[in-house]
Amino acid sequence: MSIENEHLANSVILEIGSGRGDTTRRLVDLLTGQPGSRLIVTDISDKYFQQLRDEFQTKDVQIQFIRTGAHELHEIPDHSVDYLVCNYTLCAVNSQAGLAALALRRFWEVLKSGGRLFVEEEFPVNKPDTPAQEIWAEKWRILKSAMILAGKFPYNEIEPETLEGLCRITGFEDIHWTSHIETYRNANVLDFFQMRLEALLTQLPNESVRAGFAELATTLHKKAVQAGNVMEVPFYRLTAQKRAG
Repeated sequence: MSIENEHLANSVILEIGSGRGDTTRRLVDLLTGQPGSRLIVTDISDKYFQQLRDEFQTKDVQIQFIRTGAHELHEIPDHSVDYLVCNYTLCAVNSQAGLAALALRRFWEVLKSGGRLFVEEEFPVNKPDTPAQEIWAEKWRILKSAMILAGKFPYNEIEPETLEGLCRITGFEDIHWTSHIETYRNANVLDFFQMRLEALLTQLPNESVRAGFAELATTLHKKAVQAGNVMEVPFYRLTAQKRAG
């Protein structure tokens, strides 16, 4: 089940971790023409908020932007949200031990009775099944290593079975998850990886370490070419519901 199958008119939809707005755009499209609906967009950083405001100003959708962490959700009243969407954000929240569990509890608190939770997350990188998935896994191994050396918290993906258990002890019911694979096929498949790595390397003072990461990136690009510039990203979708009544 996905939020596309829900009746969204007269509903409050809360997005967690909007980032550059990929999911936000999808939600705005879904809510266009849905009378009485309202979208609340949150992120720990407001870096892209104004850009998204400008992009959506001609859309007939009521949108509110709030800068807040997923485990806090400041300005979001309890029992006020019909649908909560959290895509590719829990891995970042989970970079600090315990925050993912706190975030799930906060999700449960802000949802109305009968409200639904929708989550998408990549699988942990230790389980690539194909050469194309190995490109994806090695990309993250390199980035996470650079993040640690730069003094940052690396993303920490959650196994779907673990997330299901966390949802259950939080109080959610009707929990289901399904696995999927998204395939990217183009010569620029590692462009975003390269951009993020270069930004991290500017924060590493040791020239030899920077050179080592650059060599790893070059090797990864060669592997991607050998794989036909195809990268497979395994991910899962999880849905859950707050008990009605």
